[in-house]
Amino acid sequence: MLLAFNFYYTIEVIIILAILFILSQIFKLFDIKGAIGAVIIGAIVSFTGNLNWLILLIIFAFVSHLATKYKFEEKLKRRQQEGTRGERRISNVAYGGAIGVVIAIFNYIIPYNVPFFVMFAAAFAAITSDTLGSEIGVLYEKTYLITTLKRVETGINGGVSVQGTFAALFGSLTIALSYVILSGAVNWVEPFAIILVAGFLGSNVDSLLGALFENKGEMTKGQVNLASSVVAVLFTLPFLL
Repeated sequence: MLLAFNFYYTIEVIIILAILFILSQIFKLFDIKGAIGAVIIGAIVSFTGNLNWLILLIIFAFVSHLATKYKFEEKLKRRQQEGTRGERRISNVAYGGAIGVVIAIFNYIIPYNVPFFVMFAAAFAAITSDTLGSEIGVLYEKTYLITTLKRVETGINGGVSVQGTFAALFGSLTIALSYVILSGAVNWVEPFAIILVAGFLGSNVDSLLGALFENKGEMTKGQVNLASSVVAVLFTLPFLL
């Protein structure tokens, strides 16, 4: 099936993505490969979903970057920063965006009225929740391993803190509210609640997998991120289908 071509929409998307690419380099959101990957993902979801899908991605990237830059010099001193100056690499982009791309493609090829945008939002709610939980939680000393609740070193995979947990909840809330605004849904309470819970659940699954597998070298950070977003999407299915 070929994508329907709309000249003006195509030009609009190209301009938006070009501007975002430039801004991402100015503000160091991604390294060059990561920025190219983000543009490709943005293009795919724009043409297999619609512009609201791209806007949700932009909100995710913006909120995550703000969390990354929050007290960045302190993170740098602790050697807990992302990248060199907070930039994301292609691996972050690929694993973080993979499930979103798959959902967007399904949205295009499946002719039935399936709420794929809710699933898409749930996937990025999980990633946003995890990012905010990690970026904020790393600044606080009282960190506990999610599997044992014993005190551990700050920044360890699977470590959770009170502050990080609230930040994670806020991240999921941000995406859930963004979905409500972008979708314009009249009956918004149920999808809002589903996305909120799915995102927060995905974040905790990320911590659990980090403690059980990433710390042992059995999973990479990207694989953990991907798995947590998949869990968030699977959580939505019984409610949506």
